Amino acid sequence: MLLSRHATITICHTRTKNLPEVTRRAEILVAAAGKAEMIRADMVREGAVVIDVGMNRRPDGGLVGDVAFSEVSRKASHITPVPGGVGPMTIAMLLKNTCEAARRQAI
Repeated sequence: MLLSRHATITICHTRTKNLPEVTRRAEILVAAAGKAEMIRADMVREGAVVIDVGMNRRPDGGLVGDVAFSEVSRKASHITPVPGGVGPMTIAMLLKNTCEAARRQAI
């Protein structure tokens, strides 16, 4: 979606060299690494929009994202929470696509 709007995209992973240096350049940071609270405040540019797609279970049973929400939220202009952030939209789109697929099968 971002590419279709001519955004410059950088894709990283958990082993990207100098990851904090790369993430600090992002105006929009989408975290989907699968590692609990991996993205810390020192890795985020002041005023960035942070979208946390990750969902990880803590040993105590609580849910956290890939972003350390409490510290990053003080720096980000906008941030999605976990739980309750992108999850409901993901489910809504899954249901929409399922209904569309069923409609196409019925035609």
